[in-house]
This record gives sequence, C-alpha cells and structure tokens, in this order.
Amino acid sequence: MSRWLRWPRSGAILSVLAYALLLAAGTLLLLAPAASTAHTTAADAFFTSVSAVTLTGLATVPVQEHWTLLGEGILAALTVSGGLLYLVGATVILWLLGRRLGMRDSGMKRLFRGVPGIGEVIPVVRTVLVAALATQAVGAVALFLVMLAADVPADRALWWGPFHAVSAFNNTGFALPESGYAAFHDDVPVLAVTGALAMLGAIGPIPLALYASRRSLRRLPLDTRVILVAMAVVLVGGAGVLLIGEWTNPATLAAEPGWRRPFLALFESSARTTGFTTLDTAAFREESKVFGTGLMLIGGAAGSVSGGLKVATIAVLATGLLNALAGRDRLSLLGSELPASAFRHALAITFLFGGAVTFLCAGIIAASHAAPIDALFEGISAVTLSGWSVGQTAEAGAWERGLLITGMLLGRFGPLLLVIQMARERRQPPMRHVEDSIRFG
Repeated sequence: MSRWLRWPRSGAILSVLAYALLLAAGTLLLLAPAASTAHTTAADAFFTSVSAVTLTGLATVPVQEHWTLLGEGILAALTVSGGLLYLVGATVILWLLGRRLGMRDSGMKRLFRGVPGIGEVIPVVRTVLVAALATQAVGAVALFLVMLAADVPADRALWWGPFHAVSAFNNTGFALPESGYAAFHDDVPVLAVTGALAMLGAIGPIPLALYASRRSLRRLPLDTRVILVAMAVVLVGGAGVLLIGEWTNPATLAAEPGWRRPFLALFESSARTTGFTTLDTAAFREESKVFGTGLMLIGGAAGSVSGGLKVATIAVLATGLLNALAGRDRLSLLGSELPASAFRHALAITFLFGGAVTFLCAGIIAASHAAPIDALFEGISAVTLSGWSVGQTAEAGAWERGLLITGMLLGRFGPLLLVIQMARERRQPPMRHVEDSIRFG
C-alpha cells in the first residue's frame, strides 16, 4: 500500500486522471447534437476524442462534413489540452529523471542532485507553455494571412488559420477543407507554414527555447544538437524516399509539375507525424507504403508532441551500432561522449516498442477486411500517432477500432512509461557471476 501511496506525489495518478477526465469530457461534448451535422454514435465520439487527445488525427467520420463549427471547436480544444498536458508532463518527467538515466540537462542548468523544489519546476513549465502557445499563436496569424492570399474567404480563413495551426503544431492533422490538405497542393506558402509548424511541434518547446536564447548550434547542449541534426536528416531522407517511390506514379507525384514534386515530397516528409497530406495516400505504390510505415516509426524529439521512436533514441542506437562494427568501446556523438547506459536504454526502448507494434499490428491485420499492407499502414499510423491514413479507419469494425484505440494510447504513453521504468532506483546484486563469453555470427 505504501508503494501505491507514493504514486500521487509523483503525479502519475493525477496525470492518468487528467487524461481520463479529458477523454470523458471530449466524448460527452462530441455527443451533443449541436456538435455534429448527423447522429454521432458513442463509439465514434470516443474514438475521435482519443484521437484528438493523443494527437493522432485518425477519424472514423469525415471531419469537414460530420462536425459543425462547435464540433470543430471541441476538436481544437481537445487537441490544445492534450498537447499542453503531454508537453508539460513529459518535459518535467524527463527533466527530473535525467540523473537516473545517466544524462545531464545542461541547457536547463540542472545537475540533478536530489529532488528539485517547486521553485525550480515552475520555470520549466512556464518555458514550455510560453514556447508552445507563442508558436501556435504566430502560426495561426501566418496561416490566416497565407490562406487569405490563397483566395480562402476571410470568414473561413479566420477559423481555418488557428484551427490548422493548432492541428499542425500539435501533430494532430485534422483538416477542414472537403478534400483535406490536398486543397492546398498548389499553394506553396500555405504548405510551407504548415510544414514548418509541424516540424516545430515535433522538435518541442525546450529545444526551441534554447535555440532562441543562444542562437548558435555550437552553444546548444548535446540533446538539442542531436534533435536538430536528426530532424533535418529525416526531413531530407524522407523526401528522397517519397520522390524515388512516387516520381512516376500518375496517381500521386507524377500528376504534378516537375518543379513542384520535390517541394511536395518535403511537405509530406515534414508532416509525416501529423497526417497532413496533399497526395492520395491510398494510391501510393506498395513499396512506398512500406517505406511510409518506416517513416512513421521515426518520431520527433523526446518531450515533444510527436509519437514514434524519438530521433535521439535512433541516433544513439545508430551510433552504438557503428561503434560496435568499428570495434570502439566509447559512445561518442557530435563531439561529446555518452554514458554506456545510453545505448542499452535506446536498445531496450526500440526492442520493446518494436515488439509491441508487431503484435498490435498483427491483431489489426487479422481483424481488418482491408489488404494486409493497408491494415499495417493504418496500425502503424495509430501506434506512432502519425495520422497518415489510406482511408481504412472509417471502414474498420469494432475489434479493429478497439485495437487502433489501444495503439494510440500505447503510442502516447508507452515510451514514456518505459523511460520511467528504466529510471527506477534498484539495488545492485551483492555478488557477480563468473565471467564467460558466447559466440556471435
């Protein structure tokens, strides 16, 4: 009992209750007759509420047709609330656990000696809130202006700008035009602002605040430098993969002028964690869908709103693998040396997350009537909180929807729970076994 009584002080139960109340409130509000243009079932309302709060963006009903202005406002409110709740909670938890994981957050001037007082936590929370809200506010104004320039009626742009800014920064990907974001496929400014907001949301408030205060890549802490470099690599690499797979596909990129194809590929790559797309994802070639599942598995920064495997985790894992192949014992990244435990933690998170994704997607494929590759794409989208869809979610049965909901919740909280588990203080065994070896190869 004493172990359970310590949980409220750590904020774990309070966080769970906050999310549960948010999901319940969102479901009840979406069930209100004024929130939709047609009857909304409890299953659709709950699925949409989970999708909004976990910042996924999958939908069982068409957002632009089913929900009224009130319903869209509820979706925006759930998105902002879910985003801020996760940003504050994840940032503070990862900050507090830095010492136990062998890390040091020099950017926050914290040595991780003992439990910080409330006076130390409040500035961190304030930094997160100010950076997140300011970025969304600036993005809302920018999107309003570029949508006006794109001949969107002023009254519509006045709502679409803030809604899509919130949806982009929080990586949710709910879109209001009837054809989704494909309505802006030929409007470079709208796509540029949206893609930038999506990238900023995937990077997270703390790296943005640190870069804004220091304005020099060399003066940034290692974690922030790894995030910025890795995000740039994934952006360009993802665009390259899409260009190779879809350049000659008449149903996607081949239908666009040659000069616009690289830009659209960059937008798709930048928005891979949001679900925004200007292309018909269902028309992707099979090999592009396979590559797409890989892109969705790569998320953003730890403590950001994006899901999937965090880019720093992948960077540490890749560095450790290269060191193993080169026969080096020390783990060095961007001119800094990491503790040996960093590679073990990255490997554990990747292995366990990959195993959970495998079993969950196997269940989704078994429960789905869609082609296996389409069911896999939808399942990966749910568990990585990407929101990319080939249009199968609306046709999913009860079992498949249940598994998709499980995937969204697992993708939102699973990696963070793994970090908390690995950071637990444990007693070391009093004795060591006799050292021996095994063979590889």
